[in-house]
Amino acid sequence: MSEVDKLVKEVSERLSSLANSIKEVPSELQQVEDENIDEVLKNNRVVVLDFWATWCAPCHLYEPVFKKVASKYKEKAFFGRVNVDENNKTADKYNIMNIPTTLIFVNGGLEDTLVGAIDEETLEKAITKYLQ
Repeated sequence: MSEVDKLVKEVSERLSSLANSIKEVPSELQQVEDENIDEVLKNNRVVVLDFWATWCAPCHLYEPVFKKVASKYKEKAFFGRVNVDENNKTADKYNIMNIPTTLIFVNGGLEDTLVGAIDEETLEKAITKYLQ
């Protein structure tokens, strides 16, 4: 096995271990789609959406972080996920160029955009300023 192969294997094992340590925090994330996003934004004061795709590795690393924060604040905000491959109209509308991207809406208006697989603390700080 070459040095590169060993390094790839080591990194893969570390990422897998990290993902398993924070994996599967129960939450009721809803799939938001082109057809229902307007209704979701109209019916909820604070909406936090994770734009992702099945082929996106950073999206899969970010998912447990998003779920954990969603579980913590589920009584105060609506949390949902938008698959960009299946809902390109919504992704285009909000100029989603990189994934994962998290959008925070307040009273139907876009208030904040977080690009990348951010950590739990960063996500919480971004959300809590809109929950007052």
